[in-house]
Amino acid sequence: MPRGKYNQNNVGIDDSVFQKRAVKLARKFKVDEKQFIKDQSRLLSRDAARYTPPYVVFPGSTKGTSIGSKEDIELGEWAIDEDLRKIFEVLPDDVIWKEHKYSKGGPIYRHGQIRSPGVITDVFTLHRWHRNNKNYRGRTKNLKRPGIPWVGESLFYEYLKSQQASVGMAKACFLKASLAFGGKPAATPKIKRHLARASGSGSMKKDKDGYKGTMIAKAEGLYHLMSKLPHVRRDRTKKAEKRLEILTRAAAKAAGFKVV
Repeated sequence: MPRGKYNQNNVGIDDSVFQKRAVKLARKFKVDEKQFIKDQSRLLSRDAARYTPPYVVFPGSTKGTSIGSKEDIELGEWAIDEDLRKIFEVLPDDVIWKEHKYSKGGPIYRHGQIRSPGVITDVFTLHRWHRNNKNYRGRTKNLKRPGIPWVGESLFYEYLKSQQASVGMAKACFLKASLAFGGKPAATPKIKRHLARASGSGSMKKDKDGYKGTMIAKAEGLYHLMSKLPHVRRDRTKKAEKRLEILTRAAAKAAGFKVV
């Protein structure tokens, strides 16, 4: 992953340190270097998908090949609902239209003081307010009264549904990268449904230092993965070395050599 070349929406895991260690391991244990790098790239992208939110249980404490469950998606959908309610006050439709009529599109007053900056009655304005009130991590800001606009239930839930439809997209990006390396990780259908649109890729290349695997993912929300990447890479390197040691010992034992 070229240093300084990623942001909250674009994460690459073509890490020079990890790749060099993987090459050394392959040569140390005398295994097929290309296949080994491909396998580790596949597993690394799977791990990245698992560590990408949402997840109910921290990935480091679970086993298996699944990158996301139905419960993970439900948690993500709930988080979006909670986020939107920080910047919108949801009220019955009839109340909203009455206030919109009385305020003529301006601020709403109660007892001579502004109660809300106004009423939102269309999805374009609602989306613009949502976009303008996100922080650098993609989460909504904690707005306080009287800075929270009012919105009707029908419009709010229509918009909420459209936002919840993208839950799992970030995981799908790394799932797509893993599939490019021949992986077959398990995932809930609500993650797999994004594969056609997911911006994820995996590729192999060779230079003077040996083979390297490149994984790229692009989706809103990947910022949360960045702080975990060092752990993900270290963990994958340790597991790779441990696996090779087991295979080497097994091969030596099968060949009749005494294994200590």
